[in-house]
Amino acid sequence: MTAPAFAHQPVLTGELVQLRPALPDDAPGLVALMREEALTWCPGRGTGVPALDDLAAAQQWYASCGRRGDRVDLAVVDRATGSFIGEAVLAELDRDNASCRCRIGLLGPYGDGHRDEATRLLLGYALDEAGLHRVETQVAACHVRAREAYEAAGFVREGTRREAVVTSGGRTDVHVLAVLAGDRTA
Repeated sequence: MTAPAFAHQPVLTGELVQLRPALPDDAPGLVALMREEALTWCPGRGTGVPALDDLAAAQQWYASCGRRGDRVDLAVVDRATGSFIGEAVLAELDRDNASCRCRIGLLGPYGDGHRDEATRLLLGYALDEAGLHRVETQVAACHVRAREAYEAAGFVREGTRREAVVTSGGRTDVHVLAVLAGDRTA
């Protein structure tokens, strides 16, 4: 079975967050997020995200995102404030195998509940609406909260890439996690 391309950039709404198509106006938040993640390890590596260390590059990236059928780039917005707090990405769509990679990145103080909800919303879209069979992610071992959010959403750790990336603290392992459409119970 061949999965279709991502037909549109959806709007997904939960209690704490809304995931909506990323816009050039979100670029300052993306630059801040990439700089924050670069302090340890940027999980954007492996999902086709270029080095976005300046505002012009980030604006150009987000301006082009909605025109692709092979990825979904969504801004994570805090519903209480309407502020950009991160991004949720589905990338590397493998239509023949109905699979893709994903990542959720949130700024500073946002975490746990926001991350959990964003992960569940993105995963629901990928598996239920887009009809994918498998969604994979990779998480540096030092990103415990991120790994726990993925696991709470149904991801299963499949393996560890030992000392795969260099962080500010030296080399660290990267955990490979995935969820299959049949794994989800809710």
